[in-house]
Amino acid sequence: MLLNMNLRRFFMRLLWQTPEDRIALLKDLVKHDSITNTEGEVNFPFYIKQTLKQLDYFKQHDSHIKLIETNDHKNAVAAMYRSHVTDDTVIIMSHYDTVDTNDYGSFEAYAFDSDALAKSFASNLNEFNEYHQSDILSNQYLFGRGIMDMKSGLMMHLSLLEKAIHEEWPINIILLTVPDEEVNSSGMRCAVSELSEFIEQENLKLLLIMNGEPAFSQYPHDDNYYIYNGSIGKVMPSVFVYGKETHVGEPLNGLSANYLISRINSELEYNTQFLERYKNEETPLPVSLYMKDLKEDYNVQTPFMASSYYNVFLFEQSAAHVFKLFNQIVERTVAECSRDLGLVFETSPKIKVITFEALIKSMKKKHGHETIHNIISNIEQTDNRLYAQTVIKDLLLLDNSNDYTVVTYFNAPYYPSVNSSQDKLIKLITKYAIKQMKKQFNRDTTKIHYFNGISDLSYVNYTHDDSDTNIFADNTPGFKTHYDIPFSAMKKLKAPVINIGAFGKDAHQLTERIHIKSVSEEVPFVLNKIFHKFFIDK
Repeated sequence: MLLNMNLRRFFMRLLWQTPEDRIALLKDLVKHDSITNTEGEVNFPFYIKQTLKQLDYFKQHDSHIKLIETNDHKNAVAAMYRSHVTDDTVIIMSHYDTVDTNDYGSFEAYAFDSDALAKSFASNLNEFNEYHQSDILSNQYLFGRGIMDMKSGLMMHLSLLEKAIHEEWPINIILLTVPDEEVNSSGMRCAVSELSEFIEQENLKLLLIMNGEPAFSQYPHDDNYYIYNGSIGKVMPSVFVYGKETHVGEPLNGLSANYLISRINSELEYNTQFLERYKNEETPLPVSLYMKDLKEDYNVQTPFMASSYYNVFLFEQSAAHVFKLFNQIVERTVAECSRDLGLVFETSPKIKVITFEALIKSMKKKHGHETIHNIISNIEQTDNRLYAQTVIKDLLLLDNSNDYTVVTYFNAPYYPSVNSSQDKLIKLITKYAIKQMKKQFNRDTTKIHYFNGISDLSYVNYTHDDSDTNIFADNTPGFKTHYDIPFSAMKKLKAPVINIGAFGKDAHQLTERIHIKSVSEEVPFVLNKIFHKFFIDK
C-alpha cells in the first residue's frame, strides 16, 4: 500500500514546480484581468477554483475549496491542504485584484499580456527613460498590470501548495486570496471572520500568517530586496465644515467654508506631530486625499459646506490616539480662525468643533431617534467616503442651529498596523531567509519592520483595546451598516506575521514589472526551505 502511494506520487505530473511552469502560470493569472470593482474581479475566484482543481487533491476534496462572499458580492478563495498528522497550521495570503490600466495609454491593449507588452515596449523604447530602457532590454523582467502587485505572490503560493500536497507535508496550509485590497479590503474583512471561526471549530493551531506582497522600493530606482516583519497602518481622520451662506456682495453676513477648511488643511498636511519612528523607520507625513466644497453649480452664493479627509500612517499609534491629536489641532486652528475673523467682523463668529459621535447624539436628542434613522436609511451613496459626507451634511441641514460648525470624524478604510519583529519565530525565519538568499543566489536582503505599501495583514493579530475600537466605531458614519471591521475576529486570528514576496518595481505604474528569477526560482526556493526547517523537519 505504502509502495503504491509512493509510486503514484513519483509518476504524478507536477504543474508548477519548474521556473518555466511558474512563469507560465503567472502569465495566465495576469491574462485573467481582475481590476477592482469590475466584472473581471467578480469572475476571477471561479477561475482560481478551476485552477486549483487541476490538482488531484482538490478534485477529490472539493469541499476544501471555499468561496467566501463579501458584502459587495465578490468572493475570496480559501483552499486548504489538510494534514491529518497535526493541527499546526500556516496561512499563506494574497490579493488578486489590481488597479486599473488607464496609465497604460497607447499600450493599454497589451496591459494583461506580458509577452505582447514586452514586445511593444521594446518597439517604442524612445518613450522610456534610460533606467526603464535598461530593464526592458535586459530580459530579466516580466511586465504587466498586476504582475508585481500581486499575482506574483498568488502564483508562488499556488506552487507552494502543490508541493506541500505532493510531498504530503505534515503541516496544514490555508491558501487565501482576496478581492478589493486596492480599495476597501472587503475581501479580507469578510475572510477574517470565516477563517477565525473555522480555525476555532477545527481546533487548528495557527503558527504563522505569511503574506506574499512584493518587495516595494524605499526610494526611486531602489534595487534592494526586502523582507517585512509587519505592515504599516493607516487611518483617515476627516473634517466637515458647515459655515453660513451669504451673497458675495455681503461676505460679512456669512462664513465661507473654504476659508475654514483651507486654514485647517494648512495645519494638518505635513504635520510632524503625526510622525512615528520605529527603530530606523518612520511613517510618511499626513496628506489630504480629498478637499472640496459642496457647491455643484456656479452662483454668487458663498460655499458654506466643505469636507476633507487625511491619510495618516501608523506604526504603534491607535486610531483613538490619532483622533485625539487630530481634534486638538482642529480645535486650535478653528479658535485661531475665530480670532482672526474678529479683526474684520463686528464680533468674532462662534465656531464650534464637535465629533460625529457628539453630533449624532445631539440630533437624536433634538429630533428623535426615528427621524435620524429615516434620514440616514434613505442615503443611497455606495462610496464609503461620499456616504459619510452625505450623512453629516443631511444631519447639519436639519436646522439653522448648526451654522458655524466643524465636525471631525473617521472615513473608511482603517488599516491597523501590525508588527511581529519581536516574535522569536519571525526573528528566526527572517535570519534564515536572509542567509539562504545570500548563500544560494548572492542576493542581499534587508529586513524592514513595516511593509510600506499597506496590506491586508492589517486585519489579523489586532492588539489595541476596546477604547480604540469604540472611538473608531462611534465616529465613523455608517459603521456596522455601511462599513465594518471585524475587530473581535481579528483578535482571534492571532499568530505572528511575515511578508516574503518577489522583487519587483513600479507597482501601479505603466512600467510595473517583476524580476523573473526572483519570482520563479529565488523566492519559491526560500519559501520551501523555510517550511522544511521550521514546520516539517523541526
